[in-house]
Amino acid sequence: MTHTLKDRPDVTFDNKQGEQGFCSFIRGLPQKPENTIRLFERSAGEYYSIHGDDALYIAQNVYKTTSVIKYLGGNFKTGVPSCALSRQNLETFLRDALMNKQMKVEIWAQEQKKANSWKIIQQASPGNIQDLEDFLFSNVEITTSPMVLSVKLQNSGDQKIVGVAFADTTIRELGVSEFIDNELFSNFESLLIQLGVKECIIQSDEVHKDYDLAKLREVIDKCDIVITELKKSYFNTKDIEQDLNRLLGDEISVASLPEFEMKHAMAACASIIKYLSLLTDTSNFGYYILRHHDLSQYMKLDASALRALNLMPSQHDGPNKNASLYGLLNKCKTSQGSRMLSQWLKQPLMNIKEIEQRQTFVEIFVSDTELRQSLREEHLNNLPDLHRIAKRFQRGKATLQDVIRVYQAINKLPGLISAFESFNSMEDTLRDLIEEIFLIKLREHNDQLEKFKELVETTVDFEAAEHHHYVLKADFNDDLKG
Repeated sequence: MTHTLKDRPDVTFDNKQGEQGFCSFIRGLPQKPENTIRLFERSAGEYYSIHGDDALYIAQNVYKTTSVIKYLGGNFKTGVPSCALSRQNLETFLRDALMNKQMKVEIWAQEQKKANSWKIIQQASPGNIQDLEDFLFSNVEITTSPMVLSVKLQNSGDQKIVGVAFADTTIRELGVSEFIDNELFSNFESLLIQLGVKECIIQSDEVHKDYDLAKLREVIDKCDIVITELKKSYFNTKDIEQDLNRLLGDEISVASLPEFEMKHAMAACASIIKYLSLLTDTSNFGYYILRHHDLSQYMKLDASALRALNLMPSQHDGPNKNASLYGLLNKCKTSQGSRMLSQWLKQPLMNIKEIEQRQTFVEIFVSDTELRQSLREEHLNNLPDLHRIAKRFQRGKATLQDVIRVYQAINKLPGLISAFESFNSMEDTLRDLIEEIFLIKLREHNDQLEKFKELVETTVDFEAAEHHHYVLKADFNDDLKG
């Protein structure tokens, strides 16, 4: 298969037989899930072809013209509409499709260059970007968490028991909650808002006659969240204790946790673990945390309130970042900060002590201009997304560039500690708060990472790194000389 690499790659075949065979393959594919786009990897990922209705969508939404459409295996009446995207254009499109347009993605590749022997090699959805995370966000920060939630519904007399589990793969967290809800599922709706869910898993209802599931779907749709239906077998809890013990680590006995008694939440948790294939990646073992989300901790917001208050950006805002409260307030220097701000806006506190503590920190940073400016302009500037880098280390996929970025972040710790230590207040309670929340942990991390700093300084060629060439020093090992 040959092509020309340019802004608009061309889908061509070596012969008519190959073209006709591929068209037959495309026409014979099973119907894809709703709002899903299929992409076909060409030339080891140098470009990607798109076919059928998907090609027309790309032509209209990416190229803004149908002139890029080529009809394979016939004319515009009988052929398969096709076009292609360069790798760079694909990255931009997929980021928008997954984070803003709520689309699902399938990437197909050819097996050992056999004719029309294609298989899915990567899949992604708004709540599950694991397969494409490094591809799409190597140079772009993720400012919102790709949260996926699963729900298991149970009727008990007049009561509706809702068990949920949610996962944030960016920070490797599993959460569960179980509560009684009303006919309108207002508690469930509030939970979706609080967590900023991007995708919701429900048990498939093939006949679509279950009234409560239909109401549940309405709530999810109202919150503008992608729905994924899974078979009943995904919610089987037979192996949930064993599976959670693997993910949480040997130090924790899942059966002894109060969360384990939430039977419906555990069923939802089982479906999340299977859907995200968390057990196929051994680097997850021992690194996940499990937490209980208490609805009563936060003020209840529904979808209507979220829109009326303009808390979060919408697809209709365009380039105007000030159209939402989040856009107006988000002056965060790090992607971790942006994610936290998003979470705080959707989870207004109810506990008076926590509210007062947060207000105290606002007072500290407003009144101490020097501390605030030094943190923003010096110590937090250019900090990488440490959540994502840590994940690459745990997976064994970290590069020397990642090592250097962590080293540069660690080098900021002494200055960060000094900035907080310089905070001067007549009130002992304010100084104690700075000590408790920031300084104790920062000093501990600084001490623990001293050996890592020494190792990097001994082995890495920083002169080469300044020119974006990441190598070890030649004199570190005789094999590197020459």
